[in-house]
Amino acid sequence: MNTTAPALKRIQQHIETLNSLDQKLAYRAQGYLMRYYGSRALEPLIAACDHPNYNVRFRAAWALAHTRDPCAYETLLRLTRDPAPEVRYDAAVGLGILGDERAIEPLIELMSTPDLEHSVDGAAAMGLERLGEPAVPALLALLQSATPSVRVTVAYTLGGIGDASAIEPLSRLLLEEEDGLRIAGIESLAEIGGVECFALIQTCLEDVSERVCENAVHWCKELALSSSEK
Repeated sequence: MNTTAPALKRIQQHIETLNSLDQKLAYRAQGYLMRYYGSRALEPLIAACDHPNYNVRFRAAWALAHTRDPCAYETLLRLTRDPAPEVRYDAAVGLGILGDERAIEPLIELMSTPDLEHSVDGAAAMGLERLGEPAVPALLALLQSATPSVRVTVAYTLGGIGDASAIEPLSRLLLEEEDGLRIAGIESLAEIGGVECFALIQTCLEDVSERVCENAVHWCKELALSSSEK
């Protein structure tokens, strides 16, 4: 799509406004770039991702992701290693919004690296959830091999995607020793829903852990209610 000179001028004005000290103005400019210009703003947005102000970089990254243009991939991937955690966070989610399956492996790596301070691992999980079904095989592999805390995150990500191929692997979490893993299994299966998941959650109604038992009771009630309302 050819971009006219007036449109390019408006795009550049919005890019410059991303650096405004008035956060409302900066947010509005980001919204305009996302909603009205899309791929026409691709090159100026890529350039803005090198701006010295991290506020400009993370706003540009978010708008860049919404272009859904494959040419944005390398820039967003680079921004997942940006010095500013805000930029890394938005870039990780942005890779999922972009929808490029090349992002699966680097997002898996980010999600596998705990980040208690800035939650970039959680942002990577959100990115993978947005990528959806194509990310399921890599997530299922990680569900078997990762640390317990990462496995919990993987479980919730699979639940959010809602693919039926995850039901059986998630059901194995119900047999784990750690309460947290069993609860993650219950809640992820509840997110997927359906008769099979309901039956699996019912097996936890008499769990040795009170926390797990209460969780199973809650989700059985929720799923039964949802089923009766259909």
